[in-house]
Amino acid sequence: MRKFDLEAFKKRKEYDNTYCKYITINADGNTVETYIKENKNSYQETISNLNSPIKKRYMYDKKTLKITKEIKSFYDCIIGLRREYDQDGKIIKIIDNDKPFLFSWQDVVTKMKAEFDIDLMDISQMYKNNHTGSVSRSLQEMKYCITVPNDFIPHTCSEEKFEIDATTGKLLFHMGNRKRTDQKTANIY
Repeated sequence: MRKFDLEAFKKRKEYDNTYCKYITINADGNTVETYIKENKNSYQETISNLNSPIKKRYMYDKKTLKITKEIKSFYDCIIGLRREYDQDGKIIKIIDNDKPFLFSWQDVVTKMKAEFDIDLMDISQMYKNNHTGSVSRSLQEMKYCITVPNDFIPHTCSEEKFEIDATTGKLLFHMGNRKRTDQKTANIY
């Protein structure tokens, strides 16, 4: 069972701050950022590899320091299984956040790479010229919304916007300069 390391948090936070952030290298050699925030009744720990858009979040009870919730996210999308725990650390609830979406977030990654040469797993493509890209999904509208910043070119869009149907994978909307890589350009001569 996972428990919150209160002593490590106290050592790392500065002054009377209610948060701290630190970077370490894990056993695989990846750079990992850990962000910890103190709330009224809980602690929240967010762990992310700096070369990945996937983050893991853990919530801990402030009195017992035991885990209460565990979730994973891909940019702004809560993905995978959300687990909730009782005071003894036993799982009491599991929610499959991907279940309603027939076209999965992994399918979106594959589609964007194949059709537009945008690698959503490469976070360096999502941060350009002081613009930050995003990926979100809506259960109410059953679609993915993707924003990708462009390189600066005068008189062009500063970002590309896409909407993809979360059931069929069909491209619903695209605004920007990028052409689809899976379609041939017509010869006009």
